Formats: sequence, structure tokens, C-alpha cells
Amino acid sequence: MLFKRKTATLAAQGGELTTEPAAVPTRKQKDQKEKLGWFEKRSRRRRRRILFEEALGWILVPAFIYLIYLGIRAVGGIPKELIDFGNELIGMVLKGKG
Repeated sequence: MLFKRKTATLAAQGGELTTEPAAVPTRKQKDQKEKLGWFEKRSRRRRRRILFEEALGWILVPAFIYLIYLGIRAVGGIPKELIDFGNELIGMVLKGKG
């Protein structure tokens, strides 16, 4: 429950302090599962997805880079033709078709 919607009285929203004590939930209310609205459900799903994607990215990106490195070493380096082709493409992009 990182982000929970806060409920406040109209007097508290206007800047006035309320003298009524806050309602303390009973044990029975605490035992029941909290019902979430669509906004809370969506934000929790989004938060979980973002955390999952971050963790996946921190694992997969270095793994892909390492696998590319191993592939290059297995072949014996990058072939000269491939480097020339890459330089030619970069030159065309920088120069333009003009």
C-alpha cells in the first residue's frame, strides 16, 4: 500500500483543522481484504510492470552485449567488408542524398 487515496473532510480541505479523532478501523475491518477501485488497480499494475521491465532490462541488455562479444570472438573478429559497409552507410547518412 504505497499510494493510498486519502479521504479528508471538506473542512480539512479548506485549511481548517478538524477536532474529531480519526476513525480507527476495527479488527474485523482490518481482516477483510481492502477493495480497490479501478484507479488503484491500474496504478498497481503499472507499477509492477515498470519494475518488471526495469529488472528485465538490467539483466537482458548486458547478456545480449556479452553474447554479441562472444559471437565476434568465435568468428575471429569483425570482417573487413562489414566495417567498410558500415562506414559507407554512415557516410551516406551524413552526406545526404543531395
